[in-house]
Amino acid sequence: MENPSRSTRRTSPAIETFLLCVFGLVAGATSCLLASDAAYSLAPASRLWLEGDSTLHPYSAKATKLVVTFAFEPASEAGPASELAALRAGAVRNLVLTVPVDGLSSGEAGLDKNLRKALKSATAPTIRFILSDYSVDPAAETVVAHARGRLSVAGVEKDVTVSGTCDVAANGLHVVGTTDLLMSDFGIKPPTMMLGAIRTADKVVVRFDLVFTPSPSTTLAQ
Repeated sequence: MENPSRSTRRTSPAIETFLLCVFGLVAGATSCLLASDAAYSLAPASRLWLEGDSTLHPYSAKATKLVVTFAFEPASEAGPASELAALRAGAVRNLVLTVPVDGLSSGEAGLDKNLRKALKSATAPTIRFILSDYSVDPAAETVVAHARGRLSVAGVEKDVTVSGTCDVAANGLHVVGTTDLLMSDFGIKPPTMMLGAIRTADKVVVRFDLVFTPSPSTTLAQ
């Protein structure tokens, strides 16, 4: 259980974007000095998908398009000398997650059409998370981060907390996590098919398996 008095927190003075350490962030090589802003973006192997249930069968929809970037603040002489230390010191900034609704694909045309309609893709074409602050469990052997911010879905914004675990990846960071959401919290009516004979459950599970590498902003397209 998180202990706020011992955890490390940081709040942006302006608009600070989502820590997908949404998903927890851990550092890359601990020998990497942060002499200047280090920007990171998604590697092609990254995945984010939704899982839900219906009266017919469970379903999933993957994000075929996904944009995420973040950066570490530069270290001062007395500041953190590695990405991991920077994370624990609250130095993550400018992290934003954007998922185009039309890029969600379940492999079933009927479900995709109803899902996009339910998510109001015509007026709210993207799902977006913007970070407000985050904390890191100080005593955990595995780095676990808790990101708090504003999630915008179907034109409705809500405060949410997303937790994730982090590990070192080749030339970057590996972030894995899951969180539960209710469609009704965002004013979404769960999609139905066949004149209501098939109904989807209100709860949706968001899962992510992300790899970040130092680079300019990129878009994942599968």
